[in-house]
Amino acid sequence: ETVHAPPVAARLLGRVRAEGPALSQREAEILELVAEGLANRQISRRLFISEATVKTHLVHVFGKLGVDSRTAAVAAAVRAGLIRLDAGGRDRS
Repeated sequence: ETVHAPPVAARLLGRVRAEGPALSQREAEILELVAEGLANRQISRRLFISEATVKTHLVHVFGKLGVDSRTAAVAAAVRAGLIRLDAGGRDRS
């Protein structure tokens, strides 16, 4: 077993995290809205983008996370620390 000094360990850990799937800011934003229970149409209206663009972002997210559903994408992203769930809830208008 190898023990590293804290600065070395932090750099190595950062390198491991960087190799995992990285979501763009927009992909993370969309996935957080999915986690809140919003449908693609609601997300598109909230972000002022087309519904097709929302779907495209989700396809990219699914590929990056190696999943095939919205629920699995949210779960994988939360486990990986890529998104946070808002326990307080947001206005869903």
